[in-house]
Amino acid sequence: MKAVEENQEGGGGGRNLLLAMLLLSIFGVFLVVAKEQVDLELERAGGVWAIEPSSLPAWFPEPPEGSIESLVQMPSKVSLQSVRWKSQVTEELERNHWIDSVQDVVRTPTGIGFTGQFVRPSVGIRSETGWLLIDGSGRVIDRQAGDFLAQSWGIPEYLPQGGVQQQEELARARSGERLVGPEFDELLALLSVLWGDQVFDRVPGYLHEVSSLFVDGDQRLWYLHTTSGIRLHWGRSPAYPGAKVATSQQKLNCLRQVIELRGQLTRSGDIEEISLHSGPEPLTVSGH
Repeated sequence: MKAVEENQEGGGGGRNLLLAMLLLSIFGVFLVVAKEQVDLELERAGGVWAIEPSSLPAWFPEPPEGSIESLVQMPSKVSLQSVRWKSQVTEELERNHWIDSVQDVVRTPTGIGFTGQFVRPSVGIRSETGWLLIDGSGRVIDRQAGDFLAQSWGIPEYLPQGGVQQQEELARARSGERLVGPEFDELLALLSVLWGDQVFDRVPGYLHEVSSLFVDGDQRLWYLHTTSGIRLHWGRSPAYPGAKVATSQQKLNCLRQVIELRGQLTRSGDIEEISLHSGPEPLTVSGH
C-alpha cells in the first residue's frame, strides 16, 4: 500500500514538472512575441513606415525611382507618436511633385495608406541628362535617368528640336518648373487633344513617339509614330495661331480609323506614312 502511494506521488511530481516546463515554454514564447511587437511599435514610432503600395496608381513604375522613391518612404520623415502625425503626413505628401491633393490618411497594420489625386505624366522629353517627365501644363514632375524611357509609363516620347542652349536649359530644369516656348506650347496642346480622347489609355504604347518638323522657317508640323512602323502626319498643332487644313476633331476621327485598322496596317508593311488632315478619310501619302 505504501509503495502504491509513493508511485502516485512520484507520478504527480512528474506531471507537475512537465506542466511547469510547458508553462515556462509558453511564457518564453509570449515574451519573444511581446518583444518583437514592442520592437515593431518602436520602429514604427521612430518613423520607418512606408506608403502602402495599394495607395499608389497602377501606372507607377516598379521599383520606384527618383521622387517616387522619396514619396514611398515619406513616412520616415514623420514621428508617428506625434499627436499631429496625420496632418504632418499630409503636409509631407503634398510637398511631393507627384501629389496634387490628399483627401485622407490612415494607419494600416504595415504602413501608411492615403487617398488623393496624383499628377500623371503626359510626355517624356529627352534631355542630355535623361528624360523629363512633364505633366499636361508643361510642369516638370520628375526626371528619369538613362537612354530609354521606361515603357511602364505608357507615355509618348519627344525629342526637342532646339539647339545647345535648349539642351542646357533642359539639363538644369528642376521639378516644379515649367517648360516655356512655342515648341512646348504646341506639343502640350496636341497632347491635350490626344489625352482628352483617351488614345494612350485605349491603345497603350501604340503611339510611342511624337516628333515635329519645321517648314517655311516658322511653321512646325507634327507627327505621331506608331508601333506599326507607320508615321501619322497630324499637321499643325492646335496651338498654331494660323489657319489649319482640318480641325482637331477631324484629325481625331481619322486617327480612330487608323487605330481600328492597326492590325491590318502592321501586316501590310508597305505603308510609310498616313495623313490625318487630308479630309474625312486617312490618306496614304507615301509608300513602297
